[in-house]
Amino acid sequence: MRYTRRRSAEGFTFIELMVVTAIISVILLALYAMFDNGIKIWQQVNKPIPKEDVDIFFDKFAYDLRNTFKMKGVNFTGAENIFEFAALVTSSRLDKRTVGRVVYFYDTQAEAVKRKRMDFSDIYNRDEGEIEDMLKNVKSLRFQYYFYDTQTKEYLWQQDWLNEEPPIAVEITLEFYDGSKLCAVTRTIGVPLASMTVGKT
Repeated sequence: MRYTRRRSAEGFTFIELMVVTAIISVILLALYAMFDNGIKIWQQVNKPIPKEDVDIFFDKFAYDLRNTFKMKGVNFTGAENIFEFAALVTSSRLDKRTVGRVVYFYDTQAEAVKRKRMDFSDIYNRDEGEIEDMLKNVKSLRFQYYFYDTQTKEYLWQQDWLNEEPPIAVEITLEFYDGSKLCAVTRTIGVPLASMTVGKT
């Protein structure tokens, strides 16, 4: 009796291919889920929080006002959406803090509050100085200036300021976007230099 030897099939069977495909699909699905969760966590951590940005802006503005002083050639000048004054600034050219001018203003095209700083050499040479974005997604910015009127003997608010002496306080009203929601906030920040001046009179 003759026996014939069956040749073993070369390659994988259909069932083996299906099992391998299923395992690879599960692994890829798990990797995609991990990657997707990682991106969502990264976006959440790096997502700007408008209200926190507003608080940081007010802190920086108050810090500049605490470091203001009288300087010849740099008056306290303000309008509805711009305010400038002498202050200590960090000069990238000199690589140190020095006297200079700080200007806060609203850029309507960029919808942002910006800060321009000039050291004394920028002021002397009439250079532009350095401009940085302080707060984005802002719909409007309004400054008001609090002062003591020696004629009427009253404390008053006004929208324009052009004086060698600083105002007693500056009120800032901001309208900003928190997502699609429009929010408004008003803060009043005292000027320590003015308080010292008023105290002496």
